[in-house]
Amino acid sequence: MKSEGQKMKLFALKEILETETDADHGIDMKRILELLSMRGIKAERKSVYDDLRTFRDSDILDVTEPQGKNREYSVASRTFELSELKMMIDAIQASKFLSEAKTRELIRKLETLCSKHEAYSLQRHVVIANRVKSSSKSLFRNVDTLHAAMSNGVQVSYKYFNYGLDKSKIYRKGGERYCVSPWAMIYADDNYYLLAWDTWKFKHFRVDRMEDVQLTAFPREAKEEFEKIDMSAYTKYTFSMYGGNITPVTMVFENDMAGAVMDRFGSGIMTQKEDENHFRITVNVAVSGQFFGWVFGLGKKARIIAPESVKEQMKSELLGVGKNYD
Repeated sequence: MKSEGQKMKLFALKEILETETDADHGIDMKRILELLSMRGIKAERKSVYDDLRTFRDSDILDVTEPQGKNREYSVASRTFELSELKMMIDAIQASKFLSEAKTRELIRKLETLCSKHEAYSLQRHVVIANRVKSSSKSLFRNVDTLHAAMSNGVQVSYKYFNYGLDKSKIYRKGGERYCVSPWAMIYADDNYYLLAWDTWKFKHFRVDRMEDVQLTAFPREAKEEFEKIDMSAYTKYTFSMYGGNITPVTMVFENDMAGAVMDRFGSGIMTQKEDENHFRITVNVAVSGQFFGWVFGLGKKARIIAPESVKEQMKSELLGVGKNYD
């Protein structure tokens, strides 16, 4: 029983230090013994000193060694700094594919990684109300099933839908099930997408728009085709996850657009001087309406110069939009 009690004391002591203390808040030995007693654990000062030394020596906890008159102990450092937790919470709050309930659940879990004092600071940092959030309750279940399918090398089947004006579900293919080979999960444009092989080509599917996702007994297809894709560069040339023929496109930008270009294609993009006020790049792009929309968003500061076929498509897109305002 003594051994069992000692084990419980170690767990309880670790939990007390992690919850009650941080770099700005300490706890003295008297309070430690009180909190242990409240948990039904009797302990002597000497044994607690030994436990604290064990934590330090074994790198279980970075417990401070009190100096001078202030005999308080605290956890000086943790796996995540408070600023890192705040950044993770910002990302969770901004993720539209997470429901409000799931957002709050994840934030509560992150709060267990810091002291109660820091958790209070994080709570004040949280603003969820009125943010655009998904209403999907099955997204995490879908993600688990899709990862299981990829791990086991099998296809998945599901129904796929969009929303009508009355917010009702409109099923694609008349409600028939899709059966695809899942190869990668991609987070882009605030949404989760599945990259899957379907009917002789790769397509993207919004994970939160899938319903009743199930594993099948069919092996995945298109292994060789998937291995040809450079996934590290995939989202650079795919705009809003809309497919299109991958084409080398040359564009000219005004110099002050360098930041926007690097945001889109990465800081490693090769640039060439066009003249004193302009530079050019050549990049592989999935040519689609979303790509033309990105170029149009830069206004007169960007233009496509090659190939001629893509220039003509851009002109056609612009004329089509213009006709909407005739």
